[in-house]
Amino acid sequence: MRIQPSGANLLDTVRTLLRDDILPHVPRDKTYTLLMSLNALGIAMRQLDNGDDAENTEYEALRVLLDEEGSADELNRMFATLVRSGAADADATLQGLLWQQTLQRVIESAPRYLRQEGLLGPDV
Repeated sequence: MRIQPSGANLLDTVRTLLRDDILPHVPRDKTYTLLMSLNALGIAMRQLDNGDDAENTEYEALRVLLDEEGSADELNRMFATLVRSGAADADATLQGLLWQQTLQRVIESAPRYLRQEGLLGPDV
């Protein structure tokens, strides 16, 4: 058993301290760098919160759809090749998987945008 606080709690504490205590005192020419760092911490926290379920689901969907074996990177490269070739243009299954991949990436990187557009509930 790990000692508390958890890694996610520690990241949240660091992010809050940087945002609330440090950011107001950072020179304007360094603000962007700190904001990008805060954003990266937010993404890391969401990835920790989400766990590996989304990646495992994506991997399994790619394996079945492509009827291939390989690493997640290899299967994603094969899928990207299909999409670039235009195969997804008329294939609802390929489009659905592409949408799910996109949605998952934006859930982790910019969930506020999805909420603003009504594509994500307030609890995610």
